[in-house]
Amino acid sequence: MDLITIFTEPAIIIITFIFVIFIVTVLYNYIKTERNLKSVYSFLHSLNKNEISYRFNQLDEFMSNNSYTSVSWEDFKKALIFPDKFHAISQNSQQTKNYSPDIYLTVDASYFFNEESLIYSKINNKFIQAMPTLLTGLGPFFTFLKMAIAFTSVDFSISAVDGTLNELISGIQIAALCSVFAVGYSLLFMSIEKILYNQRCKKYCLLIQKEFVKLFDICTSEQFLLDLLKESKSHGLNNEKILKSLPEDMAKILTKSLGEITTPYLENILYSLNRLNEVMDKKSDNDVIDKLF
Repeated sequence: MDLITIFTEPAIIIITFIFVIFIVTVLYNYIKTERNLKSVYSFLHSLNKNEISYRFNQLDEFMSNNSYTSVSWEDFKKALIFPDKFHAISQNSQQTKNYSPDIYLTVDASYFFNEESLIYSKINNKFIQAMPTLLTGLGPFFTFLKMAIAFTSVDFSISAVDGTLNELISGIQIAALCSVFAVGYSLLFMSIEKILYNQRCKKYCLLIQKEFVKLFDICTSEQFLLDLLKESKSHGLNNEKILKSLPEDMAKILTKSLGEITTPYLENILYSLNRLNEVMDKKSDNDVIDKLF
């Protein structure tokens, strides 16, 4: 049995054709995924932690419009702690160098942007993982089919026994080769698929996760609640001190205000009384002298 006979066998041609279709399908999906993830990585890489606050709207628009990240991005935004308001600073402002970010992430970015959300859900991963099984299954199928066909064509007459046995053995050999090709293609497919996946998809998934780590400082929920509790206690102590000192401060302020307001009027009244007494004294002295003379 020569190679031409083997590779022109319809069963082996069918197995080879299905193998090629599977490889082309995987390659098409992985190239498409790579192109989208690469664009996401390039955009994130162009951002800087110091400017993420006032470029967040731009980031939000890009991630929301990308079909590969839109769903994960909506969940990701819920895990962010935003400032009271964004800083309205232009992109070319000199203040960027000294600006510190005020948007914090409460959950690790890998929880939202991972292989499941960025790759598996976009490439029909379950079907791709089933392809090696399908290829392997074609082997026994065509093996038993060829053996059944070979046995049905056996002629047990004495005159045709030799030729029939030769055809039967040749058919069994082809049937066995169908399983060999199917298993071989299955192993080859798994190797090619893993190489393509790591080079074109997983690499950019990991790079995207690293970019998010660079852009957002992580503040866990426990740490956020602890800081909030400390801040509440600090405000409580300050308020308590203010309330305790409030009566004394009010008394001092009231005394000072009354002193500043009433003292001038009292001085004027005392001055007027003194002048009145002087006038009255002078008048009373003149009356006595007039009576004597």
